Amino acid sequence: MDLEADEFYAECLAQATMVIKQVRDDQFGMPTPDTEWSVRDLANHMLYELLWLPEILDGKTVKDVGTKYDGNLFADATELATRWETGAAKTEEMLAAVDLNATAHLSYADVPMEKYLREAGTDQLIHAWDLGQAVGVTVTFDPDIAHSIYDDMKDRGDEMQASGLFAPPKDVPADADIQTKLLALYGRSADTWREEQ
Repeated sequence: MDLEADEFYAECLAQATMVIKQVRDDQFGMPTPDTEWSVRDLANHMLYELLWLPEILDGKTVKDVGTKYDGNLFADATELATRWETGAAKTEEMLAAVDLNATAHLSYADVPMEKYLREAGTDQLIHAWDLGQAVGVTVTFDPDIAHSIYDDMKDRGDEMQASGLFAPPKDVPADADIQTKLLALYGRSADTWREEQ
């Protein structure tokens, strides 16, 4: 199944939403697989990315939006869930009418909207897993989506490492399932994470 970029993003967003809604106040200080981020930091990043998405879909530039979403975006888990729900609803509404051939004005370049939605969806999906690991929520990727991301990224290891945004990939058996392979490509391992806690 080869999903259109808007459908792809919506599926990834659903996974992220499932985890965000289960975050509790007493978990905010807990560590996550994103070693420099606590649960609060990671949830704030995910909400930041979500709130930006309708702005980009609307054709706005980074300069247009400015510092609107900088800083802490929620005071507690209730506000996190509420702001997330509002942002997700607005995003889903705009996805229904998005032109995938339009241009997304990002901080590093102007790119096709389709490319932006796939990058943004992947970011939410991987971070949904990260957050789930931290707060004890199981995140199981849709195999078709996981295959799609893996096939797109597996030959871009040097590019990923050069960006400085990703941990080194982990070695996994050739017969590992697609979720394990995808997580390893992004430097993640459920077994390693559990051992470190």
